[in-house]
Amino acid sequence: MRFVTVATLVLAIAAPVFGQGERGTITGTVADPAGAVVASAAVEAKHVETGTVYDTATTNTGNYTLGQLPVGEYEVTVTVPGFKKFTRAGLSVQVAAIVRVDVTLEVGAVSDSVTVNEAATLLKTESGELSHNVQTTTMDSLPILGIGSTIAGSAGIRNPQAVIYLIPGSYVQENASIRVNGAPGNTATYRVEGQDITNGNQITQAQQQPSIDAIQEVTVQTSNFAAEYGQVGGGYLNYSMRSGTNQLHGSAYDYIVNEAFNANTPWSNTKPKARRQDYGFTVGGPVRIPKIYNGHDKTFFFFNWEQYRETQVISNLNLTVPTLAYRAGNFATALTGRPLGNDPLGRPIPEGAIYDPTTQRTAPGGQLIRDQFQGNAIPATRLDPVALAIQNLIPLPASSSLINNLITPFPSVRHTEIPAFKIDHTINAKAKLSYYWHETKTASKYSPQLSGADGLPEPITQAMGTYVTAFVQRANFEYTFTPTLLFHAGVGYLYNNFNDNPVVTDFNPQKTLGLTGVPVNRLFPYITGLCASASTGYYASGCAGTGGMKFMGTIQNRTPLALEKPTGNTSLSWVRGNHTYKAGGEFTVNNNLSTLFTYTGTNLNFSTAETSLPYLQSLTAGGGTPGFAYASFMLGLVDSLRIAPPQNMHVGQHRIGAFVQDSWKITRKLTLDYGLRYDFQTYSKEDASAPWAQFAPNIANPSAGGHPGAVEFEGYGPGRCNCSLAKNYPWAFAPRLGVAYQVLPKTVLRGGVGIVYGSPSDSYGVTAGAYSIPVPVSSPSFGQGVFTMANGIPFAPLPFPNFDVGQFPQPGYATTQAPAFFLDQNAGRPPRQVQYSFGVQREITRDLMIEASYVGNVGVWWIAPQYVNPNAITPDLLAHYGLSLSNPADITLLSSPVNSAVAASRGFDKIPYSGFPVTATVAQALRPFPQFNTIVGAWDPDGKTWYNSLQAKATKRFSHGLDFTALFTWSKQLTTAATSLVNNATAVSDGGAPRNDVFNYHQNKYLSAFDQPLNFTLAPTYTTPALHINKYASWILRDWQVNGLFAYGSGFPILAPLAQNNLNTVLLRANAGTAISFANRVPGVPLFTHDLNCHCFDPNKEFVLNPAAWTQPGPGQWGTSAAYYDDYRSQRRPNENLGLGRAIRFQERYELNLRIEFANIFNRAEMPAPVSTNAAATPQRNAQGVPSAGFGQINTAGIGPATNIQTPTSRQGTVVVRFKF
Repeated sequence: MRFVTVATLVLAIAAPVFGQGERGTITGTVADPAGAVVASAAVEAKHVETGTVYDTATTNTGNYTLGQLPVGEYEVTVTVPGFKKFTRAGLSVQVAAIVRVDVTLEVGAVSDSVTVNEAATLLKTESGELSHNVQTTTMDSLPILGIGSTIAGSAGIRNPQAVIYLIPGSYVQENASIRVNGAPGNTATYRVEGQDITNGNQITQAQQQPSIDAIQEVTVQTSNFAAEYGQVGGGYLNYSMRSGTNQLHGSAYDYIVNEAFNANTPWSNTKPKARRQDYGFTVGGPVRIPKIYNGHDKTFFFFNWEQYRETQVISNLNLTVPTLAYRAGNFATALTGRPLGNDPLGRPIPEGAIYDPTTQRTAPGGQLIRDQFQGNAIPATRLDPVALAIQNLIPLPASSSLINNLITPFPSVRHTEIPAFKIDHTINAKAKLSYYWHETKTASKYSPQLSGADGLPEPITQAMGTYVTAFVQRANFEYTFTPTLLFHAGVGYLYNNFNDNPVVTDFNPQKTLGLTGVPVNRLFPYITGLCASASTGYYASGCAGTGGMKFMGTIQNRTPLALEKPTGNTSLSWVRGNHTYKAGGEFTVNNNLSTLFTYTGTNLNFSTAETSLPYLQSLTAGGGTPGFAYASFMLGLVDSLRIAPPQNMHVGQHRIGAFVQDSWKITRKLTLDYGLRYDFQTYSKEDASAPWAQFAPNIANPSAGGHPGAVEFEGYGPGRCNCSLAKNYPWAFAPRLGVAYQVLPKTVLRGGVGIVYGSPSDSYGVTAGAYSIPVPVSSPSFGQGVFTMANGIPFAPLPFPNFDVGQFPQPGYATTQAPAFFLDQNAGRPPRQVQYSFGVQREITRDLMIEASYVGNVGVWWIAPQYVNPNAITPDLLAHYGLSLSNPADITLLSSPVNSAVAASRGFDKIPYSGFPVTATVAQALRPFPQFNTIVGAWDPDGKTWYNSLQAKATKRFSHGLDFTALFTWSKQLTTAATSLVNNATAVSDGGAPRNDVFNYHQNKYLSAFDQPLNFTLAPTYTTPALHINKYASWILRDWQVNGLFAYGSGFPILAPLAQNNLNTVLLRANAGTAISFANRVPGVPLFTHDLNCHCFDPNKEFVLNPAAWTQPGPGQWGTSAAYYDDYRSQRRPNENLGLGRAIRFQERYELNLRIEFANIFNRAEMPAPVSTNAAATPQRNAQGVPSAGFGQINTAGIGPATNIQTPTSRQGTVVVRFKF
């Protein structure tokens, strides 16, 4: 690994063939007192903190450009014989920004000088680009850098993505999504020191984030980028890292969270324990080796170290473990006393009764019946030895309760640290070199938030430890060939390794449990289904009803998962006349490596069926449940099994971009930017050792009697299709045009239009299951276990890799299967946006500027996941068989088993191929490929977006103790289900609207789930000045600072209630819950019983949605409603944070800053969105009269501690201590 890293850096520096984006530019015109331009004037820019000098000369038109300048403060000097020397000080150069400094010389001797100390104007006169610069000091002075549960990265550490709060037209949902100007979530591009570090999605981005205190500043470019910026969807986040200076400087900091600073949680009036810290230090300066080397004005270093720690004892997880009686096989207490009817012999069926499988026989009426165990207890001799061995690992209950009978406190620990280092070196007057490195490491062995820790002992715990190691390296080289010709080359390497290992990875089931047939001695088996009535969810801790045992073991769905990403770029800038030309290119390689261990330790699922009555053919009878799942476990009878081999995956992708651009200074007031970019990006592809297996519609399937529809394998050679599954897109040409016109000295008109291409999915979330799924073995008939644990597992997993075209469906299984996915032929097509904007900037005072812009874009080819299902029942297919959705009898037929009387009476009892399961429905038999269930489309570029907005911003630079940023956005976002779908994001959570009748694609243009028409944000900071009073009183009153973030916006749309006619289920169209139908909206009927923003109702007493506003579509009819409506929105959630502190300065160089920050300063009770899925659901109340279920219920019982700064549920406090010198 180190060899690869070093080799990449050396080769790319030695032979750079492929623009640097995190640096800035100073440009302008030099003229004499009469206004005539001055050619060949010597222009010099000096970086004040390091003394590094950058020089150039004016062209024959008097223009000059100093490019590739590191961020910082500069002093510009112009020297021309016959004129006084001109010096302009106090110029701040920001990331990817252009500072204009026009110079008018005065006649005189060069020995004389004219010095101007004035900050550059806030106006942007040189480009039509929309971008926003935020310094780290600004972010740090505002209450937006929470830790742990507020705006932190996924590891809890402070997150630089908090900058999004200060950008108009943007939205951040912590650890889930970033959206800029209506683009799908997580399509932003991240750059550190000018090179790409984008990794999948915002969560994985946080895994490799740089430390806040290692960043100098961030520029977020949102629209109309120059041609050098590409491969982006929703904005550029450009990080410039801090460097050392000629003066030794540093800092130390500590962010402290304690529940003492928090308010109680609304309604429950509790205050959860919260103990977190984020601390570190920085130091930077010149490199000095006494008596050997003095790096003053030449070599500089900067080092930062940050660590986040959270250690607490979790003691509030109620677990359900088997009672002492259950452990002995006695299930008398499982009998609820509720009768469920009589069996065919007339015997009563008590709920919770367990039946002996060995007594199974045929009743006179032909039904399969069994006898109940005597006393509802299993004889000791019948208890399975493997089950007893597993049970011996389960803790004893702490009470006699059937459920929630054990609490086992355990430590929850999360540690993240980010060391960072940068060195800058001036080789000579023409050559400069810099190197940057940081490493982000997170470790959490037991954490309910990150690893599903439940308090059970090893090895049966579900806990998966989270261990992430990521490091970023960057090397940049600048060389000045002539004063007007500048060369840049950069190279980088990103490595991200994510492991979610179980706490035990060397478990031997045969030795410890006596369970044979497990393919890998690595994991404890994943055991599910042991509850009488289980709480849902993978990490469900308890059971309902009469108890049993919670889940045990871990599914272990991905480990390890690594990304290797070498990058490089190069550019050449040439200033000639009124033109600044720039050309260059970049390359990126994504290598995703993983080994999948899902179900390698097997998934043993148990059910009530094995101890129930077989003739029922159902887990329920008479409204209750006969049989008992834990009793089935004690008999060793496994209801279903999943088993798989380890699967290694190596998915690769490369991206190349090239550009040429020009900034043409037509006049001193008018600048035209134009350029052209080309990107070639491949779709993600598996290497030759284990090619992806996907659905192939035209290959005969030997496992389905030769019926079309099998599996094919990408690549060339034996067992492969000698093909590629998708096409790379070769036509990604992206022209850009921007204009800036300084119509008045204090007014600038700016605009632009251009095409921007994003990136195809980088496959980070695609698992090896894409080409080999676990073997699912289900009970061959109701109540008959697939095997007994004491006899071992008789099934072998599919080999890996498996090149059998007929591997699905497996013969003899009661359920159909399908290949894991169907890769769209256009999966390699990158999303495309047409961006456009027009706006005006006005300087009110030297320190106050306002701007307003119309900003819009239209996007196509976004990923719209899992909507393409080639195995659904289509309208044409229904017509072919003479069926109609308007006929209730036809709907009943489609839902009936093939071997049913209904199917036989209509002539639909014929199976499509020998071996087809006759218990499958008629709809399954009529599918185009009846041997398969849902065939999931992957990376379908069918999504579209539309965004239009008015964006206004006021920026006040610090003066008179005050600075602020104010933002206003008035916008509308529409989509046809576009989403990023990176790392298994879902369409709905990412803002894509579910589709109503997927075969009528064009009717599905709806509001985005993230549409907020109005947004306003104010971020002020006020510092009290020194007063001309008594010096002691002045010292006490000066340097107090009040800051805040106050954000107000419209509520998010509520998804329309779903139709309850199960049409998508009948037609087998449902894909991951996104292909659905909606109830019909009733015109003129109020949608709410109460205004959600009126503060005039009690959610513990009232339902807030009006079911009369919706009606159900008739049988076989699609709903006519849109997914979202502009007047159907959740409660507005103000984001009001306030900080108060003081800076104490002493001995000039030292400063101690103490402050406390509060999220949700006014302690507003933010309510969850109301339950809105089913308008026909009957409202229910608990014994206290509190709404407990139904349309319009607000679940106040689910409100817990704040999970992010957007929706704090109670006031949260953080103490900040910072020291700098």
